[in-house]
Amino acid sequence: MTIMCFQHYTKFLLLMLLLGLTCTPPPSDKLPSEQTPEPSFLSLSDDEANTVELVFTLELERSVYRDSDFGDPPQMALWLEDPSAGAIHTIWVTRSTGKGLWLGKIECPVSLPYWVSRYNRETGTQGPPTFKQPVVDAVTGATPTTTLTRRIRVPAGSRWDYYLEINVSGDFNEYFQRIRADGLPDPQENGQPSLIYRGCILASSSADSEPQLIGRTDQWNPTDQIIIDLSGITSAKDLLKSLKVTCTYPRNPIEVNTKHIPK
Repeated sequence: MTIMCFQHYTKFLLLMLLLGLTCTPPPSDKLPSEQTPEPSFLSLSDDEANTVELVFTLELERSVYRDSDFGDPPQMALWLEDPSAGAIHTIWVTRSTGKGLWLGKIECPVSLPYWVSRYNRETGTQGPPTFKQPVVDAVTGATPTTTLTRRIRVPAGSRWDYYLEINVSGDFNEYFQRIRADGLPDPQENGQPSLIYRGCILASSSADSEPQLIGRTDQWNPTDQIIIDLSGITSAKDLLKSLKVTCTYPRNPIEVNTKHIPK
């Protein structure tokens, strides 16, 4: 019986490898080593004279994702939420999740499920973005290997909650295993589920902020809820080396390519 189960499991893994049925981005979605996405910014205001710029600077611990089964950089999403009006604004999401570009499959529902639920509220859509219905180009890009910088202009004096969701495929451990107790394999090769960080910042010059880890999602199923129980999360907690948000006066608009978030 043990030999037969092993043979079935081996066949399953080989089939997954052949079909590419993992939450793995295509090679074209990964930036070369040491290369980072070109800094750019979005704007939430048409009154440029009364705006400030929020600058998000993120750094990854590369050894964490390199030690995963696939060694691929993580999927990530950054977004703002207005605590008073409830408005949601995606700042940036990795291209595979934002455009539905996966090896051998249409979607990966456990990639960044909490962001997907917020994006659905933001855009009035259902389900994750797809190849036919992707996010707008202004808020997506190739997966960074080390650092990411994003800028967004907001009304001066406004107050924001900001979120980061981040997930590495194949980072299994003894709590989030490849094979469940009932013998079923992880169909997405997810491993430890995505983690969610949250912070808040007042949009005034010289303000700064760093987020706190507030929870996770589910290994097996997409969810729109944050699970605050972090027991069993090991290497995934070390993936984010730092995320700093600073507020500055905008640079000369002539020097930057302005991109407005669609309303």
